[in-house]
Amino acid sequence: RHPIRLDLTESKRYSISDQSQKIVESLKDDINIKGFYQEADPNREQTRDLLETYRYYSKKINYQFTDPDRDPSLAKHYQIRTYGTLVLEGFGKTQTIPTADEETITNAILKLTQEQQRTVYFLAGHGERDISNVDKDGYSTARAAIEKENFQVKTLNLLVDPKIPDDAALVVVADPQKPLLTTELDALRQYSIRNGSVMFLLEPFSDGGVAGFLKAYGITISPDIIVDTMSRVFGASYLIPVITEYGFHKITDGFNVACFFPTTRSIGSAAGIPDSIELLELAFTSSYSWAETGFRLGQTEPPKFDENKDRKGPISVAVIAAISAANPGNDPKSQEQPGGKSAEATDAGGQAYLLVFGDSDFASNSYFNLQGNADFFLNAINFLGQQENLISIQRPKTAGAPLTLSRSQNRLLFWVGLLLMPAVVVASGLAVFQLRRKHR
Repeated sequence: RHPIRLDLTESKRYSISDQSQKIVESLKDDINIKGFYQEADPNREQTRDLLETYRYYSKKINYQFTDPDRDPSLAKHYQIRTYGTLVLEGFGKTQTIPTADEETITNAILKLTQEQQRTVYFLAGHGERDISNVDKDGYSTARAAIEKENFQVKTLNLLVDPKIPDDAALVVVADPQKPLLTTELDALRQYSIRNGSVMFLLEPFSDGGVAGFLKAYGITISPDIIVDTMSRVFGASYLIPVITEYGFHKITDGFNVACFFPTTRSIGSAAGIPDSIELLELAFTSSYSWAETGFRLGQTEPPKFDENKDRKGPISVAVIAAISAANPGNDPKSQEQPGGKSAEATDAGGQAYLLVFGDSDFASNSYFNLQGNADFFLNAINFLGQQENLISIQRPKTAGAPLTLSRSQNRLLFWVGLLLMPAVVVASGLAVFQLRRKHR
């Protein structure tokens, strides 16, 4: 009846997110949804509107509502205990969810379509970030967000068992305080040969003994820390650089939100790498930044740019390597970019990825939900975990986001309000006064 829909609200409250659209549009079989609501329940119509939005993007979505009080046998069959429960059936499986919101429904659909739930392993045993720690430096918020993307999240200690499990979607090495042993690095190397992907989140002045391992893949770690004077505009420290530029990749496709990387180091790409490896610098600091080499821990005075030692921004702080492990004879230079269209074809033949960030704080509890940090991190997790249909910008927040002005904009606003607007009022009054005097 209404084939064209257009949502003009700022927060897109009458649409489903890009992630949900991609998932339902890719459905190969029907999904039947049963909603158990009382007929007089006002939430029933809200849920109907939401499900109708899903159906707008895919006719594979079918739904019906049942009042459990009028059809108790059906409610008993599906073990319905509370009003407002949804039951999703498809692909020979069933998912029951207690609430009808987009995030829950999309995750349930995804669970129906996936053959198995894969696991994201966080390396442990070297003082890495703790995925159970709820303090500011912990990764409990990141863990919860990854689990919402339909992954299991576990820790992995290669000192106990040097083999990475077969159900691993990827391995995350987050800020190791002690060097990894040779046997552990060998395990990561063997995992990449099996087309496994690894994400490293490092910090300045500490590399966890992985510098040599990464250099073999053409990824370089520099002994520096990024200073960014632009951060002061946002009220942040000069050691919290703003990430404003991104390389072309599926992880950053359509991504134009600023990220903040507290205390980050530069990550670069080397020349002369094997043909089986393709490198892409993924994220860059602003042109107001530089890579400081003379900074000391505990230093209180602001560092100054030294053109003889320091490198002027933009500075790369994240690099991804696409490794044609199963088919090393492939020439990666013939591919578009790691993660580009031609890289998809290589994935079918076997491809591993190494993604290295020069910062680990941006994914910590303190900074995870700051600006685009969560989106960037989860996009990377989904790509490396080969769950690319979830990669997109997260749902826009509701109105009320702060408007940050630069110094020049603040000055302009001040003088316009203090001088220009009053001057316009006075001039208008004088003009009216002169006109009236002339016509007397």
